[in-house]
Amino acid sequence: MAMITTGRSARMERAFDRAAGAYAGPEVAPFTAAGVYDKLGMLVLLALLTGAVGYATDSAGLALLGIVAGFVLALIGIFRPAAARIVAPLYALAEGLALGAITAAYATGSNGVAPLAIIFTGGIFLAALVIFRSGLVKVTPKFVSMTIMAGFGFLLVVLAGVLGLFPGLDSQTGLLVFGVIGVILGVAYLFLDFNAVTVGEARGLPADAEWYFALMLMMSLVFVYINVLRILGRRR
Repeated sequence: MAMITTGRSARMERAFDRAAGAYAGPEVAPFTAAGVYDKLGMLVLLALLTGAVGYATDSAGLALLGIVAGFVLALIGIFRPAAARIVAPLYALAEGLALGAITAAYATGSNGVAPLAIIFTGGIFLAALVIFRSGLVKVTPKFVSMTIMAGFGFLLVVLAGVLGLFPGLDSQTGLLVFGVIGVILGVAYLFLDFNAVTVGEARGLPADAEWYFALMLMMSLVFVYINVLRILGRRR
């Protein structure tokens, strides 16, 4: 528990205060890490269900619809934590649809990429959780700042690649390197999420906040999956 009582900046404290304030009202049950992971399991199941639909249809239109809907829902969930109970399942459904269609595109010419991507993503999540709980990783304010800055840098590279400023990014080597960096960054965000769940439980947040933290974890999982898919399906 020392990890949640040291190394926290005033900015991090204010963030948790805002999260607690978003769930005003009488409390029925306490916030628990187990509750968060149970809800995350529900979100993953919903994503797998719509992912099967997206994979079967292999439609670029569905992929675009899921991406746009997922992006809008993610923004709503981030800035309106109290709405996460509704937003999180909808986000999982939208992202599942998009990822299913994207996976189908990568699977063309890359046999078995879908199950491998799911298994690898699950393995990465469990490994990251074990490493975090072992105390090998300390989520300090510096760690948080570096992860956030790396995330913005990664996004800028993605946008530059879309604009054609990095022609080598679409090569097999480029996709491999970019995918590995993306997985590492996704794991760092998982560490932030795990730490947030631990601190939220220690601070006694309302139980409704479990949906918000489950949504954050789901977003990190989606990011990891996309980069795992980029690595496994780079030949496509």
